[in-house]
Amino acid sequence: MRSPRPRLMKGFAALAAAGLLLAGCAQQASVSPDPVEHYKGEPKGVTAPASSAGGAPWAVWMDKAGDEFAVTLYGSADCPPYATGYKVTAPDQITMKLKKAAGDCPDGYMPFTTVFQTPPNLDREVTIQFTAQQTHFYLAPIKKKK
Repeated sequence: MRSPRPRLMKGFAALAAAGLLLAGCAQQASVSPDPVEHYKGEPKGVTAPASSAGGAPWAVWMDKAGDEFAVTLYGSADCPPYATGYKVTAPDQITMKLKKAAGDCPDGYMPFTTVFQTPPNLDREVTIQFTAQQTHFYLAPIKKKK
């Protein structure tokens, strides 16, 4: 009778290879692409929500399909705040990476918008929580779950 050990070892090797492959995919999905665009002002063609009054950051879908989203931050014109990237920390959470200020910046209340492609591992059917400028803000679902 042959030992089941060689078959067992092949099974473990296949399982380990699949695990490495999946880990590589998960790591790639959390890496943000470069911004699509960045500009002074609020997102083009979008009305700012009431929650942005007083300079609170906010996010918006840039198209009906949710292929792109914009993040608007407020700050000084001398040291404009803007997002340089993001990290998806859960299917419904994004932490923004921000450009660091070069030095002392005067207070300001000017909007600056950065547009990004939506990552495939972000659930567009739930409310997304963003974290930036030491605060949380939210993006409504693109469509509701049925």
